[in-house]
Amino acid sequence: MNCVRISISRRRARGQRGNEIFEFALYAAFIVPLFLWVFVSGMNLLRMIQCTQICRDIGNLYIHGVDYSTYAAQQIAQRLAQGYGLQIGSSFTGNNATNDGNSGNAWIVLSEVMYVGANTCSSLPSGTTCTNQSKYVFLQRIDFGNVGLQFNGTTVTSALGTPTATINSAGNVQNYLTDSGAVAANFSNFVQTQLADGQVMYVSETFFGSPDLGISAFPAGGVYQRTFF
Repeated sequence: MNCVRISISRRRARGQRGNEIFEFALYAAFIVPLFLWVFVSGMNLLRMIQCTQICRDIGNLYIHGVDYSTYAAQQIAQRLAQGYGLQIGSSFTGNNATNDGNSGNAWIVLSEVMYVGANTCSSLPSGTTCTNQSKYVFLQRIDFGNVGLQFNGTTVTSALGTPTATINSAGNVQNYLTDSGAVAANFSNFVQTQLADGQVMYVSETFFGSPDLGISAFPAGGVYQRTFF
């Protein structure tokens, strides 16, 4: 069998010169952003797994009596969150439940919440109105790290809300039965079954920003985890 060799004219070959580069440029315009998105999302997924464990570890110590309003306890949290930019500032003595004016890429929020029923209200002096009956209230709120932390330009906030009642240096909420500022208005959104009168639940929330993963039009945001105990 004879083979016929078909040649391409020199003029045609010159006209096709550079097509591969043009095609690659068009292809790269789509595939490179996809690769960047996969990289950022994949790294944040890995961090989410690690941060879930950090959140649980901090919360587990909290429910077992570790006083996170002290500097020593906050140092423990800092070690647990090593590598995630949790800063707690200079050493302090006594208690500081709002050590949240630091820089860094992390913010930790710990809350103790109770459901107020009729029996709990009965502890009030006769004639005192139990303003918060049939509501969830904060018994304690402690936060430390960077309260101004932002994910993609938006300042993060606790999912439970922020108590406006008076809180002492140990994080204990004052007048939680009579001060409407102690109400945890958002808490009911996270429980399927209402707590019993006087029942308490502890919540650990951790926010870790990922500015090191941000790439131009693909901001990395951060990782938020919460654990209920």
